[in-house]
Amino acid sequence: MNMAGDFVISVMSRDRVGIIAGVARAILDLRGNVEALSQTVLRGYFTIILTVSFSEEMPAERIQAAVEKSGSPGELAVSVKPRDPDAARTAPVTGDQFVLTIMGKDRPGVISRISSYLSSRGINIVDLYAYTEGDNFVMLSQVTIPGNLDIRQLQIDLEGLLLGSDLVIRLQHEDIFVATSEIEFRHKGMGSR
Repeated sequence: MNMAGDFVISVMSRDRVGIIAGVARAILDLRGNVEALSQTVLRGYFTIILTVSFSEEMPAERIQAAVEKSGSPGELAVSVKPRDPDAARTAPVTGDQFVLTIMGKDRPGVISRISSYLSSRGINIVDLYAYTEGDNFVMLSQVTIPGNLDIRQLQIDLEGLLLGSDLVIRLQHEDIFVATSEIEFRHKGMGSR
């Protein structure tokens, strides 16, 4: 399918130096412009998602092939999809931004339990980072909470989900979290409030 316009590209592989440089060069060689990018390395695996615009018709298959060729044969798993222009303008949930943190002794099912609860209440997860180190679990998440929900009750409900564990869960308004820590979310100013 040929079309000019915007695409969403995702790339995943084992981490190594130079993946972003290769992907960016492949896009530039096709005369594309990277408009937004989010990248991370997780336990030795590299992942990136980009939105890219092209001013002339460009088949998704050509973009995919060019990005794949920026790595060794079979190294990069690449997906290319046309970007819905309304996606950035239509948030799944409107409300205030909050930060949800969970820390303590690891146990299976924490992410499943918490994300299912959030979904059941209509709370959108905007950004999430979680990892285990030895027996310790850490999760840091930015969520959008609809204005009609009672934050105190949400905190009580979330604590109830982890009852009997050594995990501590906190829900703070993003403004309070930013004011009391040195961490800022990468999405600030890029589509969120």
